[in-house]
Amino acid sequence: MRVFGKCNIDIQEKSYLQLLWEEALNPLYVFQVASIAIWCVEEYYYYSAAIFVISLASIGSTLVSTKHTARRVRAMANYVCAVRVLRSNVWSDMESSELVPGDVVDLAEPGLDVVPCDMMLLEGNCIVDESMLTGESVPESKVSVVSGDHVLESIDVAAHTFDPAVSRHIVFAGTRIIRARKARSSYPGFSSNSAQPFRATAMVLRTGFCTTKGTLVRSILFPHATKFRFYRDAMRFVWCLAGIACIGFIVNTINLHRLGVSPGEMAIKALDLITVAVPPALPASMSIGMVFAARRLRKAGIFCISPSRINVASKVAVVVFDKTGTLTEEGMDVLGVQTVSQTLREFDELQTEPWGLENTSTMQYPGEDAKVGGRGLSVDVALATCHSLSIVDGTLVGDPLEIKMVEFSGWSIDERNTTSDPHETPTITACPPQSSHQAIRVIMRCFEFAPELRRSSVVTSDLNGRQLAAYVKGAPEVIRDLCHPESVPKNYDTILNTHTQGGYRVISLAGRMLDIDAAQLLNRKSIECDLVFLGFLVFENRLKPATASVLCELRDAKIRTIMCTGDNPLTAVSVAQECSLIAPGTTVFVSHLKQPALCSSDGNMFVPLTSVEWKESTGQSIELDPVTLIPKSTDPHNACKTELNRPYCLAITGAAFAYLERHAQGTPAWKHMLMRGAVFARMSPEQKAALVDHLQQLGYISGFCGDGANDCAALKTADIGVSLSEAEASVAAPFTSRVNDISCVVQLVREGRCSIATSIACFKYLGIYSIIQFTTCCILYSYDVNLTNGQFLFVDLFAVLPITVCLDRFEPFSRLVPRRPTASLASKRVIASLIGHTVLTAGFQLAVFAMSASQSWYHAPEPATPGDPDSTPEKGDLNTILFVFSALQYVFMGVVFAIGPPYRQRAIRNYAFVLVTVSLLAFELGVLLGPLPGLRSLFGLVKVQVGWRFVVFGMAVANFVMCYFGERVVFPLVAAPAAKMCRLARLVFTGRLSEIARRNSTKGLIDAVDTDTELSGARIKPSLWTYLGHRPGRKEYKILAHMHGLSI
Repeated sequence: MRVFGKCNIDIQEKSYLQLLWEEALNPLYVFQVASIAIWCVEEYYYYSAAIFVISLASIGSTLVSTKHTARRVRAMANYVCAVRVLRSNVWSDMESSELVPGDVVDLAEPGLDVVPCDMMLLEGNCIVDESMLTGESVPESKVSVVSGDHVLESIDVAAHTFDPAVSRHIVFAGTRIIRARKARSSYPGFSSNSAQPFRATAMVLRTGFCTTKGTLVRSILFPHATKFRFYRDAMRFVWCLAGIACIGFIVNTINLHRLGVSPGEMAIKALDLITVAVPPALPASMSIGMVFAARRLRKAGIFCISPSRINVASKVAVVVFDKTGTLTEEGMDVLGVQTVSQTLREFDELQTEPWGLENTSTMQYPGEDAKVGGRGLSVDVALATCHSLSIVDGTLVGDPLEIKMVEFSGWSIDERNTTSDPHETPTITACPPQSSHQAIRVIMRCFEFAPELRRSSVVTSDLNGRQLAAYVKGAPEVIRDLCHPESVPKNYDTILNTHTQGGYRVISLAGRMLDIDAAQLLNRKSIECDLVFLGFLVFENRLKPATASVLCELRDAKIRTIMCTGDNPLTAVSVAQECSLIAPGTTVFVSHLKQPALCSSDGNMFVPLTSVEWKESTGQSIELDPVTLIPKSTDPHNACKTELNRPYCLAITGAAFAYLERHAQGTPAWKHMLMRGAVFARMSPEQKAALVDHLQQLGYISGFCGDGANDCAALKTADIGVSLSEAEASVAAPFTSRVNDISCVVQLVREGRCSIATSIACFKYLGIYSIIQFTTCCILYSYDVNLTNGQFLFVDLFAVLPITVCLDRFEPFSRLVPRRPTASLASKRVIASLIGHTVLTAGFQLAVFAMSASQSWYHAPEPATPGDPDSTPEKGDLNTILFVFSALQYVFMGVVFAIGPPYRQRAIRNYAFVLVTVSLLAFELGVLLGPLPGLRSLFGLVKVQVGWRFVVFGMAVANFVMCYFGERVVFPLVAAPAAKMCRLARLVFTGRLSEIARRNSTKGLIDAVDTDTELSGARIKPSLWTYLGHRPGRKEYKILAHMHGLSI
């Protein structure tokens, strides 16, 4: 116990006091406390109290939410139950928290519903529900370790996951036991108690946080940091505002000192200017958009455990989809069985009904031993027995595909004791319809499907145990190599290609008769060899209704889509063409891995590439050059230029992917393959995750959408992982969708784009709000006056705050557009917008101030007591004009930044924003133009000449028109030229301009922009102006797409 610790995932729950202390140390709240202190000194009591209440409410809601989340995670992670344990050859009862690796636990003990740790099944078998870990609701069968399987040698306890061949023997912590079935104890010491010779036992492997469940809990508590430019740039801009505030602090300190203001008052006013320039609500307001987006996603049935990933979804450039259960329906329907003619060695017609399959017993092939030949095998028996299904409460449980296969056979599956011992474990039996007792088949041994072998098998017998046969089903290309050549039909490849090109899933069936005496001694490898081919089992996998339209929408939005599946490559290509994942008119080349060439002494780097052939999927006489991946004709006399010039894509098998990954990773051909690949077939779960990782290395922001079972690794690797699951939330992926089709991906991308556009709009609005208020205060400070308490209160709480919240409530636009929104606050357009609006708003305020100061009726602020600058009253013409004008600026700038399409709905559809804007504008016009002395006294305003009020309003409208037109037309147009001019100035300042001018090659010019990027084959020399537009650090996939003529 001292070495391994308690077998429990006990998360220390912090008290409210601890959470309050940690939250209070947040720099945001520290800054707010300092601001409130400054405001109180300036006697802004109402405003300080309002900010204090809002901050207190924010802290309170954060504490409650954090505490609630912590309790939910702790309740999910913490589990202790009573277990029966074998330790030192003695059985005893104890709590599961006392378990250590090496203990043996009785899984059949009543009350053990949830597995407390990772354990290896030693005896018996069980059916578990792993949906808590994977999001997949299909129960999993676990079988005990068989002596001689060498499973222990392949177990890596330190790894996060186990090999699939090992996982079938492992019951994971957190999974629910549906049924645990006992078996006769075969280990020394286990059967010492003759009253209980049958057990379902498992040995503890990992406990606590070292378990698979513990790893997932750690990923929740300490999520992987998301490297997203937006959050980095936001903090940089806050520091920029702080820098502006410091400059204003220095300038106004000098000015106030010139006016003779007392040091104490001078310090308070200068510090107050910092609170104006850096709005405390800036960081929080930018996350409100994510909160609203997460709420809309939840209403749409999409649950999120990582809200920050919503903004990341806006930049998704490629989405990888699993096929079965994601693009196509979860369940497959059996189209039929195609058996082999015993005389012609060719396939018979496809049988769509099971009747007559019982008469398809195979003939004896020449040279075969009569005992182990093919006579006596039957396709209907193969369909009824070659599975790993279980029966729970009278219902078949297991792989949906195998359930469909058994249902098609017409046989009934049952459990019965084949011996007189009532304690003996029942065996699965298959009973044919309307048949005799002698036709019942018993499944004696079962070798479940192994992804690395791509097949499964069973050993069956009759009730008397005399007629033993092995049946194997699996991938056609695998089963063919295991069969006698004489049993394989001559038109094997032709029929297989016909089915797969039609989009059907094909499984090969084979079998062999076994010798009764040697059957129990044979291992899996010995059983699954020298087989007799029986036929094809053909499944029809229909597309989900939403698949084609969603993929077309993603393609129109320039979001690349890829299929990654474990199915046959030709089947996957056919489905991809049917659902328009592969665009019409596109030629598809499928990889074929040849026998790898031996490494020659000359060290030719192209040997690994030439080991992979790329053949056209329909058999046309064109292929790809293995090194350049450029189409070429295999028949020079019949070369078709039309076919060679058509757009093309690649379908890569898992074997070719693994080979090229090992021998050619990083080469131009490898990168070209990743850019051209549309279908990745026969891919293992680990290869799916590797594919996503390689795409990310090219610079893609990637998404993966799968069913959450075999796709857990890929879902976690992707920037945006979406699991289609009925669970409300799954630790298998950042997003879980109850909508069981890929429309959730479009919804997520739309919400992501809306969220990032909203965050940037709020960011710009609050930034300009700070500039406007900073300018107002700087002008007022030049006369040692400031805004009143009521004015600050109105601006911050009743004008800016409602507008900011309403800006966050924009809903996403109805469709996706090709251009992705910027996620950088340092982008050319954002910086141009901020600079342009800063110049316009500050310029108009200065203009209004100068125009007002030139009027005859204007009275500049003067001290009430001569010689005492601190006695200058805040109430006056200057205060009134600047407050009213700036208040109109706040409202109008909200309208300026209320940009709708292409990422958000039009502002007119945001009814809350329209209501708030119209109400504020009407109220402010009433204060400015209406004869309302009560409102003027409320805000400390004076009566201004009526004509001048209209001038102030006209200036505000002119400011609005120029800002509105600038935001939508001028600033985007001047952003790129302005950025080039800035870069040119930097080159002149650093002395690199002459060096750039001396370069003559295009490659040299491009290398000057990005030394890490190599673009061979460029022929056109860009001008200096074009060179200035090249972005350093451009993502590699964009450069590769440009090289190979691909759209991005």
